[in-house]
Amino acid sequence: MSFTDTQTLDDASGDDVVYALVSRDAQGTVRRDVATTNAAPGLLTIKHTKSGAGVNAIDRHLVQFSRTVQDSENVPRTAVINFTMSVPQASVITATIVNDLVANLVDLIADGGFTGSGFAGITALTQLGRGES
Repeated sequence: MSFTDTQTLDDASGDDVVYALVSRDAQGTVRRDVATTNAAPGLLTIKHTKSGAGVNAIDRHLVQFSRTVQDSENVPRTAVINFTMSVPQASVITATIVNDLVANLVDLIADGGFTGSGFAGITALTQLGRGES
C-alpha cells in the first residue's frame, strides 16, 4: 500500500503545501512542491530500507523534506530536514512504542503539536536552530 500520489500538508502557519509525485521506485518516492520549480524545488522524499536478518533485522524509513532557493547570485542553497525511523523487527518493539516516540518528537519541535493555524509554537524549533540541546 502506498501514500496517495499527491500529498497536501500544512506548513508552519497552517497553509497547504501540495506535493505531487515525481518518481517512484522499489525503495520509495519523490514528490515536488507544485509551487516550486525544477530549478529551485521543494521536495518530499520517502525511502525504505532493510538491513540484517532474522531477529536482528532492522527496518529504516526516511522522510526527507528539502527546499532549494537561489541566492542573489543564482547559487542554489538547500535546506534539508530528515526524519528517520530505525525499528528492529523484534516483537519487543511495538507499534505503540514507535508511535509514542514520534509523538514525543512532534510535541518537542512544535511546542505541543499543531493547531488549526499551524505550529502551537516554535520556541523549541528555534532553540534547535541555535544549536541548543
